[in-house]
Amino acid sequence: MKSPLNPLSLLAPVLTLAATLSAIQAGTGLIPRAAPSAGSPPSLILDLSTQFEFSDSSPAGPGGDVFESRVSLPLFVPLSEDWRIIGVLRGGFTDYETDPFGGDGLQTWNVGALVTLDGQLNSVWSATLGLLGGASWEDGASFSDSLNGGGLVMASYRFSPTLKVGLGGLYLTRLNEDALVVPALGLDWQVTEQFDIKLYGLDLRAEYDVNEVWSLYLRGEFDPSGALLESRASTEADSFDDQGFRAAGGVKWTPCPSFSLSMEGGVAFHEYTLRNDREEILAKDRVDPAPFVGVSARLSF
Repeated sequence: MKSPLNPLSLLAPVLTLAATLSAIQAGTGLIPRAAPSAGSPPSLILDLSTQFEFSDSSPAGPGGDVFESRVSLPLFVPLSEDWRIIGVLRGGFTDYETDPFGGDGLQTWNVGALVTLDGQLNSVWSATLGLLGGASWEDGASFSDSLNGGGLVMASYRFSPTLKVGLGGLYLTRLNEDALVVPALGLDWQVTEQFDIKLYGLDLRAEYDVNEVWSLYLRGEFDPSGALLESRASTEADSFDDQGFRAAGGVKWTPCPSFSLSMEGGVAFHEYTLRNDREEILAKDRVDPAPFVGVSARLSF
């Protein structure tokens, strides 16, 4: 668990906020962290995750058993004692067993990037400005047509050495929908030495350190995704989106500062929507809750 006095750890909610919200237009709920918990950041950090979901098929979106893999590369560039650039490069692949068109499933790819300028204004106030972009497309669809982007503005206030709260706004363009303007929220609260609560934009997480190696956590995550679809003669559907939510519990193993492994299980909720290129809704469906299991790892070099 991060030290409450480490300034780098308080930047994680800002990074993850934008990375999570960019999933609305880039098709993944990937949630990388900004920097290690203590000391100077290593030259390279790599986050890997995979997840398997036992879902039902849907007339408005892909479904069935779902396999998902993600990778991200967090970046940190100090500019001065008070200002730094934080970013992340990420990508992912999802394989759906079924699709709403009577085919043999559907595969989607996604990539994204985020760059933020973060600085300490005084002893209690800090500010963040960010740009993000991404793309999510079905195998065979146009990558360039699926590109979207947006921006982030946030101000954060430190109430104490163990509590920091952020508030701002985020603007995002989306596939076949109006641009989205939403409030941007962040929370980093070290409740005790062993227990903390963090709001990473759309991901609320509570973690408890059992000892120096093992920790337990609970999290709830709004996980929006979607993709540009390949043209089909049987339908005018151009894209789908999934307003998903996940509730999970897990265990994290950190045998050394340069490696951690997390295993979790939980329940996923999905609401699929199919749209054409005129932004008209063709179908909408809320599927039954689906159990899932996942494994993720972080490597620092």
